[in-house]
Amino acid sequence: MSQSNHFVLALDIGGTHFRLALADQKGQLLRQCKGHSSPENGPEQAIERIKDAATEMLSGLEPGSVRGMGIAVAGLITPATGVLLTSPNLLSWYNTPLKEIFEKELQLPVWVGNDANLAALGEHRFGAGIGCDDLIYITVSTGIGGGVITGGKLLTGSSGFAAELGHMTIDLNGPRCNCGNVGCLEAMASGTAIARLTLEKLSCGEASVITDLVAGDLTKVTARVVGEAASSGDAVARAVMHTAATNLGVGIVNLVHIFNPELVIIGGGVSQSGELLFDPVRQVVAERTIPDYTVRIVPATLGDDCGLLGAVALVAGEYF
Repeated sequence: MSQSNHFVLALDIGGTHFRLALADQKGQLLRQCKGHSSPENGPEQAIERIKDAATEMLSGLEPGSVRGMGIAVAGLITPATGVLLTSPNLLSWYNTPLKEIFEKELQLPVWVGNDANLAALGEHRFGAGIGCDDLIYITVSTGIGGGVITGGKLLTGSSGFAAELGHMTIDLNGPRCNCGNVGCLEAMASGTAIARLTLEKLSCGEASVITDLVAGDLTKVTARVVGEAASSGDAVARAVMHTAATNLGVGIVNLVHIFNPELVIIGGGVSQSGELLFDPVRQVVAERTIPDYTVRIVPATLGDDCGLLGAVALVAGEYF
């Protein structure tokens, strides 16, 4: 990126909110704002709010000082056209041509990518993966997603849909996943899976402090609550976390054998459980990976900024 256009506009669109930032080529977020995405109202209102926020954010900058705009959004994206085909968080945004819309509205080049893929780019350029050109990023939260960097390039596949890591099958007879398959990694190791496994144990009468933490309302059982209980030593919570971490480790073993990465980075809300997650994952990978393979497994470092910084990296780098 030349000094004449050293700013990037970055947008991260989620199911509840969008975040917009102006960044420099070093990944410093210089200006930020947040707004409602309100997917139930369709894309038009949110896009208008984003356009207005972007116009204000760009005000006062010299012409030509912004290289372009990067957009991170959950869902299936066609990279060449920047069309959001479908999104689990933005169901009413079906076939939304984000690239075309924002290039017309802002008169800037626009790049669009899947948020988990872009988080991999962000960690590669600005986070835990700096200096490593063969890595896998996995986000473990409500669902499981990820991205693969190989030879310094983002793996996108023939249609741009590569690296739906959460939807590899790790149990032929496992629970039904939201994608329609059964036994997916997401159905076995995500935050949603952790809550489900916990409820199964509680419904069988196993005693746990979790019941007290949610004041008897089991609809409030979440992965965060289970993680808190596990950290306090609760046996049920620790058993669930160990099961989910073991399942995640099995998925990572598959990825290590397929892609031979130097590094696996784990982010997302569930990763905040720390060694309750990482210890069993590393143990499973050590036990099940062919000995000549070596891989490091580390936590992500960018936190909630991973989508924005991934969007910056998409615009600033040559990743395809």
